[in-house]
Amino acid sequence: MGRRSTSSTKSGKFMNPTDQARKEARKRELKKNKKQRMMVRAAVLKMKDPRQIIRDMEKLDEMEFNPVQQPLLNEKVLRDKRKKLRETFERIVHLYERENPETYKELRKLELEYETKRGQLALYFDSVKVGWMLCGKKAREWGKMQMSTTVDGKRGYIYIYIYIYESWDCAYSSLFHVH
Repeated sequence: MGRRSTSSTKSGKFMNPTDQARKEARKRELKKNKKQRMMVRAAVLKMKDPRQIIRDMEKLDEMEFNPVQQPLLNEKVLRDKRKKLRETFERIVHLYERENPETYKELRKLELEYETKRGQLALYFDSVKVGWMLCGKKAREWGKMQMSTTVDGKRGYIYIYIYIYESWDCAYSSLFHVH
């Protein structure tokens, strides 16, 4: 919205004094309403719990990166929900950055922990998916497959143990480690 004289119209014609007064009153009212809207938005953000938002994002991650069960929601829906939650979290963090620097630091730390967990969960999911792809053909040929995984946090490895049973008394196993 550009600034325009209150004494003329868009086309440049002179305005009636009554219309000028009405236009100025409307301008003041809009300015007042803008301040009220900003205050309401800040109050709503303060009422939201940033830790609950992080928990909601973790639930979405568990749903998306579950190697055993397909997600109940579409990939696009999950992505949109996560984006909305992340934007809300960022607005809250921005609000606390100005008003309470201590809480701001805590929230950034919480966000970093969430991102670390999410990265580990995604890595685990990808490694399980790769394991299934590598041994899936043999399992279909032989009939039965069992897989277990362990995470080595110190080295950053995920070990995938895959057991494919030819019959009940003979087994083939393989070990993969993924960085």
